[in-house]
Amino acid sequence: MKRYLAILISLFISLTVVVAGEPLQKTTTLWTGPPIPQDVKQIPFVPGVTHQTIHRAQKEGYKFLHGAAIIEHKGVLYANWANSPTNENGPHETLQGRRSKDGGKSWSELEVIGPGFEGPDRHSHGVLFVHDGKLWTICSRFGVGKKARKFNGLQAEAFVLNEETDCWESQGIVMNNCWPYDEPVRMKNGSLITGGQDKDGFPVVAISHGKDLTKWDTVAIPYPPELAPSFAETTVWAEGNIVRAIIRGGGGVAWISHSDDYGRTWSKAQKSNLPMPRAKAYLGKLSTGQQYLVSNLKNRDTLVISVSKPGETTLSRMWRIRDGKSKPPRFPGAAKGKQWSYPYAFEHDKKLYVVYSIGKEDCGLSILPVESLQFDASTESS
Repeated sequence: MKRYLAILISLFISLTVVVAGEPLQKTTTLWTGPPIPQDVKQIPFVPGVTHQTIHRAQKEGYKFLHGAAIIEHKGVLYANWANSPTNENGPHETLQGRRSKDGGKSWSELEVIGPGFEGPDRHSHGVLFVHDGKLWTICSRFGVGKKARKFNGLQAEAFVLNEETDCWESQGIVMNNCWPYDEPVRMKNGSLITGGQDKDGFPVVAISHGKDLTKWDTVAIPYPPELAPSFAETTVWAEGNIVRAIIRGGGGVAWISHSDDYGRTWSKAQKSNLPMPRAKAYLGKLSTGQQYLVSNLKNRDTLVISVSKPGETTLSRMWRIRDGKSKPPRFPGAAKGKQWSYPYAFEHDKKLYVVYSIGKEDCGLSILPVESLQFDASTESS
């Protein structure tokens, strides 16, 4: 009898069972490395990693910061983020940033890129990238327009750096119903793609009209109820016509969806076997041919980077970047708390520059030597 019950249980787990017309969620393999320790302190830190703070909130300035992005252009590092006077997504929120001409050792004074508005409309954080030799940033803009579950009238506005005047110039609204989250990836068909979320907090991508970056289409990613989207920030990477999206969702794991037609249609999102709390992640590819994911693990006290072997798509090696509770915020504000969160990364000069929020008040930077993230005999055996 026990053997019979065991067989039935095994069949129940292995077969796709339909409940109320929907198949039970299967798990997609994203992690193929050794078992991830329950005690995060058993995960090694990235060898040679260094840390600094790009920006600290000041009593006389804006006291909320979130959603940093970073890039290198013509020998200069540019970083920007959302700044608001007090609260997350609050009135008068802006896009501000700093620059570094010495590889991140020192940073310029604050510059305003998206100035925000006196009324309910506001600018917020977005993405940085280079296109046809020009530096672009596309940031979210919301607060005015059709009522939504999360972000009324969500759009995205582009700014380009005029190198003659050294000023950022608006290119107008370029996306509708998308808040972009990662550096756009150029696909084989010539269009760019970035991951995001829509006005209701659901997962989407935005796809450019070829090289015309003033026009982007927003495409929804289907998901099951188990994803339980709240703020379904999405990050993508493209190889040929194949695009993979990693999505913030429920269940304490990363969720995954795939497209095989340059992001125009998507599989229904599935949960993966990689632990990840409800927090934004960042997917990219190193010059070594390794895919990487910067994400939180279990909660926002631990920020990790997971990498694949060269040429592979599953992740199999993990290091800590930051761990332990950050210092508490110094100023009051909605949605603040101890955390290292919302990472964004860019590789330059054999280093991976990772920016993130510290307590949703300061902008942190960790610099990771790319050579420390490679597989060798020692990492294979550990």
